[in-house]
This record gives sequence, structure tokens and C-alpha cells, in this order.
Amino acid sequence: MLTRKDFQKAPNAPGIYFFKNKTGKILYIGKAVNLRLRLLSYADPNAIEARKRKMLEEARRVEWKECESEIEALIEEAAAIKQYKPPYNIVFRDDKQYLFVGFGKEKFSRIIIAHQRNKNLEYIGPFTDAGSLRLVLKSIRKIFPYCTCKEKHKRLCIRAQIGRCLEICCLKNPPAEDARETIYKKNVRAIKNVLKGRRQDVLKTLEKEMRELSKNQNFEEARMVRDQIAALENIFRHAAVIRRELDPERVKTLVLVKELLGLPDIPRRIEGYDISNLQGKNAVGSMVVFYEGAPKKEDYRLFKIRFKETPNDIAMLQEVLLRRLKHDEWPLPDLFLIDGGLGQLNAAKHVLGLYQLKLTVAALAKREEELWVGPKKKFELKRLAPSLLYLFQHIRNEAHRFAVTFHRKRRSRTAFDLAGR
Repeated sequence: MLTRKDFQKAPNAPGIYFFKNKTGKILYIGKAVNLRLRLLSYADPNAIEARKRKMLEEARRVEWKECESEIEALIEEAAAIKQYKPPYNIVFRDDKQYLFVGFGKEKFSRIIIAHQRNKNLEYIGPFTDAGSLRLVLKSIRKIFPYCTCKEKHKRLCIRAQIGRCLEICCLKNPPAEDARETIYKKNVRAIKNVLKGRRQDVLKTLEKEMRELSKNQNFEEARMVRDQIAALENIFRHAAVIRRELDPERVKTLVLVKELLGLPDIPRRIEGYDISNLQGKNAVGSMVVFYEGAPKKEDYRLFKIRFKETPNDIAMLQEVLLRRLKHDEWPLPDLFLIDGGLGQLNAAKHVLGLYQLKLTVAALAKREEELWVGPKKKFELKRLAPSLLYLFQHIRNEAHRFAVTFHRKRRSRTAFDLAGR
């Protein structure tokens, strides 16, 4: 039987993992943004679904393979599932659970995402993460333009006008013997190879093409191929091709946070937490996210507290953090900001210690108006720079508002249910 110690050996890096039985047969393959966090989530059998609990009872070994990025992990996982067909990857019993990328058989092959396969398309997959797959295709399309139009047009489509296809693939009457037809077929071939995990083959082909173009003094075309190589490498390194400029005032504030807490870099992602309950009843926890100094509301999360004993804010906070860390698909923050004092700070650090995570935690005490960062280290809020004080209070107040709003809804629903009895 696998234990927490087996999982703690995994790195804090993207990759794929394999559960194997005593004979070495692969039972299940999964991917993770953070291998250690994902595998540690299997250490608590009560927190996982019945199908995976059965798999864990059979598993005797766990192995992993590091990848450069989540995108590479997605593609590696799809290739491995197709190759080994593990019995606990339900995709082979129900294709609707996962996605495939389909390639049309027409002259200018359309590329679509589909849940089910049919004989009119060539498919690559299965892919287990719809969001990551769409991100891959969106990024790839900027490098290798392709057609997604469902109908042919007499005029250029909007995608052609913004450079996302080759201005010929969806025309009703495309010109004969056009050089763009060759380019389109080359693009489709490259996309297929990338999605099959043959990225290095694509890069080698592009590098060879670039050298030949330079040798023949076609420098403009060589430069375009060079840009394709750089863009493709950037996708798999998760490097931002275009990084949004930060607001100068927010940068100043984030630099102050960095200096105050001794962070290695400015905290781009800060997560704020709060607990709301009335004598332990209908307790809820909230997680708010501030990215680059501003609320990122699409990343906010709410937790219904499962803790059933006497009211205990610290135990409830630990529950919320444990459940949050099981979501390795959520990016880890540069700073955890907890509503509370030294007790809450120690509780949060204990949870992070279970996952061997060395992340910065601070606790903001309302009553004393103090910021706790260590057992004997705290700052009076009134002594902080105004912009720094505003940011910390904004995060705390937003977490409190989000939790209280949800708590009130739960109380109202409970009161309505009782009145109806």
C-alpha cells in the first residue's frame, strides 16, 4: 500500500504520473501542474472518488515524468494513455468524458475539438483537460494558421483578416495551384506532430528549413521561420509571448510588499482567506485572488465547511487550506494572506508543511490591526505605507465580504427549509 512518504518524493513541477500494480502493470495515468501536490492528494483515501480508491488498493508503485510545462504534460498524458490503455482511465469506456482533436479529410483540413469520434475525421487524443487543450490550440494557431470555418465563403472570413488562417482555406472557389496550399498542408502536419508529442521533430524540420532559406539568401522567409521556432518553444516553456504591462502604481505597492516580507520577487498572485460562521453553524470559507495588485474574481472560490465539532476557526481554516491545496490545477500564490492572528498563521504554516511547501504566509488581525509574519514578528498596520495598508485591507475586506455573503445565503436557505417543515 502506498503511503504519504511515497508521494512526498515527487518534485514540485509539472508532469505525468503512473500508478502500477505489483507486477508493474500501469493502472492509471494522470497529469499534474504540480506533481507533489497532486500525488499527496491521494494520501487521504476519504477525499477521493470510489473508482480511484479501488485503484489505490491495487497500486504498489508510483512513478512520474517531469515536463517543462502543463501543456507538455497534457500532450504527454494523451500519448501515454493511448499507448498503455490503463484500466482505470475511464476514457476507453466512455469517450464523452474526454476530448479529441479532429482533422477533416478535405483539401484544406479543418481542425475541431470533439467529444466523440466519427469516421469522417482523423483524431488525435484523448485529452483530459479541455481548458489546457484549447489554450494549446489557440497558441499553436498563431504559429501555424489553420481553418475552423464550418462553411465556405465567397469573401475572406474574419479569421483570415487577423492572420489566423491563410486566406484561401475557406473560400468557395480557391485559386488553383496556389503556394498557400502547400503551406497549409505543412501547418497541419506540424500541428499533428505537436499534439502527438513530436515537438522536437517539428523544431528540427523548422531549423533545417531556416538554414536552407538563409543559404539561398531568402532572409525574410528565414526570419519568419525563426519566429515560428521561438514561439513554439515559448508555448512549451509557458513563457508569455506578450506580457501585459503592470500599472506603475501597483508595481510600487507590490515592491513594498516584497521588501516588507523579504520575498524573492514581487507577489503577482496573492490569495486571501476568511472564515464566516455563527456559533459554528453554516460555516463557510472564502478564497479571493489578487493578481498583479487587482482582484481576479474568476479565480475566487467558496468552501462549505465540513468540520462538525464545536466552533473552531483555526480548524476550519486548516480544512479550507487542505482542500485548496488538493487543487493542483490552481496556480500556487506568492503570498497567502489569512484573516486572523498568530494562531491562524501557525495553522496555515502547519498545513503548508504537510505538503513541504515553502511559501510565504501573513495573518492580518482585525482587532489589533497587526500583520503577523512570524511567531515573534509583526507589523502595526498604521505604520505601513498608505498604499501597502490599502492593499492588505482590500484583500482582507474582499475575502470577508465574499465569505459573509455566501454565509448569509446558507443561513437564509436553512431558515427557509426549517419554516417549510
